[in-house]
Amino acid sequence: MYLSETLLSWAAIGHRAVKGGRRMLGGTIGLYLTVSLLPVSASALSEAKPLAAPAGHFCGKLFSSGSLVDVETSLQVDMEGHISGTYRFDDDGTETIGTLSEIGAAPGTKRVLLWFDKYGNGALSIQFDPSYTRFEGLWGPHGSLPSYTWNGGRCQDPVS
Repeated sequence: MYLSETLLSWAAIGHRAVKGGRRMLGGTIGLYLTVSLLPVSASALSEAKPLAAPAGHFCGKLFSSGSLVDVETSLQVDMEGHISGTYRFDDDGTETIGTLSEIGAAPGTKRVLLWFDKYGNGALSIQFDPSYTRFEGLWGPHGSLPSYTWNGGRCQDPVS
């Protein structure tokens, strides 16, 4: 809707800027341009794809207790672009649930999150693909460099 509001503003400005007998002509031209461009802008807006973002539900694998286990990672993005979320994985027959919170709010596909669960906390460094449908990551406990696998893809997409 931003484009149509801008066009309407231009038409109003054009109408006020023209003086005397040309005011009607200027207003008519401005109105014509606005009306003729609105259908194009509305159709372009309706066909526009939403911007890719890291929010969503990801299914993947993480390294835990010496093996790769299934993990579900759910991510949300706030108005400032800050990622937070939850995760759950199979932990020798029980389910471990944890939370994620981004350190800062860096733009782009490479992000660093803090993880928190019953075992403690640490860092998770992830790299999304350009369309934010998959990520590859490394996690580690507090005080050590992330070096253990944590990956995911949109749950409807296969994860290798």
